[in-house]
Amino acid sequence: MTVVVIVGSQWGDEGKGKLTHYLGPQFDLVVRFQGGSNAGHTVKTGGETYRFNLLPSAILYCEHTCLMADGMVVNLTRLLSEIKFLQERGLWGDNLRIGSHAHLVMPYHIFLEELEEERLGGRAIGTTKQGIGPCYADKAARLGIQVGDLLHPPALKERLATAVEFKNALIRGVYNRDETYSVDKIYDELMRAGETIGPLVVSSVEMVRGYIDEGRAVLCEGAQGALLDIDYGTYPFVTSSHTVAAGACLGTGISVNDITKVIGVSKAYTTRVGNGAFPSELTGEIGDHLREKGLEYGTTTGRPRRCGWLDLVLLRYTLKIHGCTELALTKIDVLDGLETVKVVNAYRRNGDVLTATEVSNEQLSQCEPVYEEFDGWGGPVSGLRAEEDLPPQLAQFVDFIEREVGVPVRMLSLGPDHDETIWRTPKLKQ
Repeated sequence: MTVVVIVGSQWGDEGKGKLTHYLGPQFDLVVRFQGGSNAGHTVKTGGETYRFNLLPSAILYCEHTCLMADGMVVNLTRLLSEIKFLQERGLWGDNLRIGSHAHLVMPYHIFLEELEEERLGGRAIGTTKQGIGPCYADKAARLGIQVGDLLHPPALKERLATAVEFKNALIRGVYNRDETYSVDKIYDELMRAGETIGPLVVSSVEMVRGYIDEGRAVLCEGAQGALLDIDYGTYPFVTSSHTVAAGACLGTGISVNDITKVIGVSKAYTTRVGNGAFPSELTGEIGDHLREKGLEYGTTTGRPRRCGWLDLVLLRYTLKIHGCTELALTKIDVLDGLETVKVVNAYRRNGDVLTATEVSNEQLSQCEPVYEEFDGWGGPVSGLRAEEDLPPQLAQFVDFIEREVGVPVRMLSLGPDHDETIWRTPKLKQ
């Protein structure tokens, strides 16, 4: 039995989609366990680029089953659009299943998130405005609509009526807006979507447990990154789900005892979307270089990402929270051509030098980065395929990261394409 979890170890956008697609053929079941259409996973293979917001990143392997599990929140319009995209290209293999306990992102969730970001003004979180937070809030408040409700129309309409009544009152009373939602209209839209989605609905627990009990290999794909976790991220500038490795258990029903490997994914630098403290942020020429060469624009929103040097203080924290057994380092090629490359190995705060800290927004905003500097390696490195071909400066850079974070660096991504990858022999053994 093999159960592998892939999780982001920064503020998301680390390249988890590429790694999931790369490893996908080795697994019988690939599971996306949390988040919604606020996540964007990009797969580049065979000269083609595919961008998925909801579908697991191994969906292109038609002979392997993919599951959108119970920890997700699902925008049916976006999901149907992604399915149609694959169908039109002859890539749809009917290999998708959806957990019955996953919650549905409703039109009023999206509208309410837009209204709340507008109300907050300069204090806004900087969300993707995909309705994710309001949907998870309804889940906790027991006002949510689940995917499985599509199979039970009378119960669906009853639950929908309760939710819509409350949302209309909220829109009028708190936000002073005249827009209201119709139960009948939303119900009819859900029923039409259910004609396609209904046959795909399964029990996540029974499905995943079945694979595990049969000794088959399961890969769990996370969305966003540990620093956006609702409990352990840089609150309040976080997402609304559990992005840490433990979220794979919460979102699928598997046991912690089932997990055999946790792969953390980190860029060779750091990016962040939205607001909040960012100690290593670069606002000048180097930051622009990272953004443009790394194509650091949000898959979901197109927003430019904030860029900075790799932060090992934060990476050490996230790798511990995840319980990572190995680390994948991505987008190394973006650093090609730089004369020097830096990493943050400590913070200076109120005269003290810290190698670890609380990740609250308040504390991070007071931190000044302390850098380690390395010679650049020229480049390009994207054509390399063997560890022994790595420039010595790059090998030294990777060795340093491995020693400082205490987790073996196993995979190096030297470009966005599937094949631009090197599997490294770690010097640090676990």
